[in-house]
Parts: sequence; C-alpha cells; structure tokens
Amino acid sequence: MATTPDCPGCHALDASLIERLHAVQQRHGYLPRAELQQLAVAMQRPLSDVMGVASFYHLFRLVPPPLHRCVVCRGTACFVRGAERLEAGLRRRGVAFETASCVGACGQAPVLVIDGTVGYGDPGALPEQ
Repeated sequence: MATTPDCPGCHALDASLIERLHAVQQRHGYLPRAELQQLAVAMQRPLSDVMGVASFYHLFRLVPPPLHRCVVCRGTACFVRGAERLEAGLRRRGVAFETASCVGACGQAPVLVIDGTVGYGDPGALPEQ
C-alpha cells in the first residue's frame, strides 16, 4: 500500500478511515482502543496512522463520554450572576462539565445546560453521574 501524498488511492483511504472512525464512535460513543487496533488490522494500516487521524480531529473521542453532558455558560450575564460559583459547586460534586462563551439564555443567568436542556444554575439539581 503506497503512502506517498501523490499516490492515486491515498485520499480515498483517508476518507474511508474517517468514515469508519465515525461509525465506530457512533456505535460506542467514543473510539475504544481495541476497536482502533481491529480497524488498523482490517485496513492493513499501522495503528499509528489510525491513532494519528483519530487524535487529530477534535470531534473524535478517545475516552468514554460522561453519563450526562453539562455545559456552564460563561457569558457576561452568567458571569455577573454567579457562573463561577456554579462551576465551583459542580467541581465539589465531581461533575464533569464544559464551558461555553454564551448559550443565549441571559435572562435565566447563570445557566447550566444538561443534556441539551437549559436550566438554572443550581448544581444541587443535577443528576448523579
């Protein structure tokens, strides 16, 4: 299998790898290492190639996602009304969370989005992980 950039089939192989990685992630929610190893064998490519592509694109996950997706808004209104206290409360409870510049719900600040649902900034109301 040729790996030089000017080989005719290289781009098709890369596209096929990305499509297969998406399929694995859709099935598992992330890319388990055992699946990546099996994919490398099936495609007759070094594991380093597969891992290189999987780790390059930020939409691929190499670790399982948390049970719930929590996003804390850090927009101006949320910041002024206690987003930092909300984050501290989440940390104390051991809840994994992400942050966003603004989620567009300034009237409800501070805002926490749990699994796509906008809620008020009360870490006590979070589901257990």
